[in-house]
Amino acid sequence: MKIIKRYVKQVVLLTAFSSFALGTSLQAVHAAPGGSVEPDVPVGITILPLDKHPVPDVMKTQARLELKEMSERGYVDSTEEAVSYLDKAKQNKDNRLKPMKEVAPKLKIVPANIASSALGNANFLGAAASGGHTEEGWTGLDRVFVVPKLGIVGLNEIDYIESQGGMAFIEEAINQEVNGFPAILRVKQSRSKKGLTELTWATDRKIYTLSTNRALKNQKSIDEFLAFANSIL
Repeated sequence: MKIIKRYVKQVVLLTAFSSFALGTSLQAVHAAPGGSVEPDVPVGITILPLDKHPVPDVMKTQARLELKEMSERGYVDSTEEAVSYLDKAKQNKDNRLKPMKEVAPKLKIVPANIASSALGNANFLGAAASGGHTEEGWTGLDRVFVVPKLGIVGLNEIDYIESQGGMAFIEEAINQEVNGFPAILRVKQSRSKKGLTELTWATDRKIYTLSTNRALKNQKSIDEFLAFANSIL
C-alpha cells in the first residue's frame, strides 16, 4: 500500500498539550516552538516518560509547566486560535464538512460505530476525510456535532496502521481511561475565557480525539464527557 499523502507522521508527538500537538485534523497544523524539526516517532503507539521523548529541552520545559497547571488548576493557558477550531468548523466557511454519504466512498478507514453511542442522537453537522491518503482512500475521519450541554463536539479518528504512523504519549500526562485504554484529558482556556476540552486515546488500531468547545472543569461535566467517549465503539 502506497501512502500518497502522510499526516505529519500521524500526530507526531502527543503530550496532549498545545505546545506539542502537531494537530488533530480539525486543528491547524503548526510547527514546534523555535522551528525545531519534528521528532522521529516509530509506527504504532508508545508511552514514554517525558524525559525519554526525543524533543528539545524547551519543549520539555513547557510540557512540565502545562502538566503542573493541569494538575493544580484543571486547565492550561492557551491561545485564541488553539481553542477556536471547533467554532470555525461549525461555520464551515471553507465548505470542508460534507454529508457522510459524500465522505464515506473516499475512506479507507472503517468509521467507529456511533449509532448506539451518546453521539447517535446528536445534531450531526458534517464530516471530512483526514489522516493519510492511500490508493484505497483516506485513513482518517472527522465528524462534528452539536450536543446539548456539551456544545460543539468533534470526533477525530485515524487508523494508524493503515497510515503507517503512530503516536508517542507522555506517561505523566495520562490521566484518564477510555474503554480500558490509557487516555489524556486536557482542558485549555484563552485569555478571553474561551475554552476547549480534548480527550485523546489509542486502541490497538486507531487514535481517537473527542473534543468540545468548552473548558470542562467540574467533575460532573468531565464524567459526562468521558461517558461519551466510552460509548464510542
